[in-house]
Amino acid sequence: MNTDALLALTVTAALLAVLLRHRHPEQGLMLSLAAGVLVLVTLLGQVTPLLDSVRALLQDNPVGGQYADVLLKGVGICLLTQAAADTCRDAGENALAGKAELVGKTALLLLALPLFEQVLTQALDLMKGLG
Repeated sequence: MNTDALLALTVTAALLAVLLRHRHPEQGLMLSLAAGVLVLVTLLGQVTPLLDSVRALLQDNPVGGQYADVLLKGVGICLLTQAAADTCRDAGENALAGKAELVGKTALLLLALPLFEQVLTQALDLMKGLG
């Protein structure tokens, strides 16, 4: 499914969900969730070759190879967190959306912690060399 079709699907589903929510809020929410899952699954198939290309480019670079997985995992965490938070907001659960975002931020910090440690170690080594 191409970009135009995916965008048309999302707009059509959103309009139908708004119409359904006036009389049947549960069905409107289910339509919205189903359309969201369909779009994400379809998009995942289209994004996989792009991610493979980015990974290959970063691994060919001597410095980028060690950071490629961290970068791609971070992008994945951000996308999943945004999707979860948006779904919670669609369901009217703003507090849960905030918690989903907190989970994503924590996951990113944990993912980046080894990189922070490497940078700090290198900075301390440089400082020792100057002194």
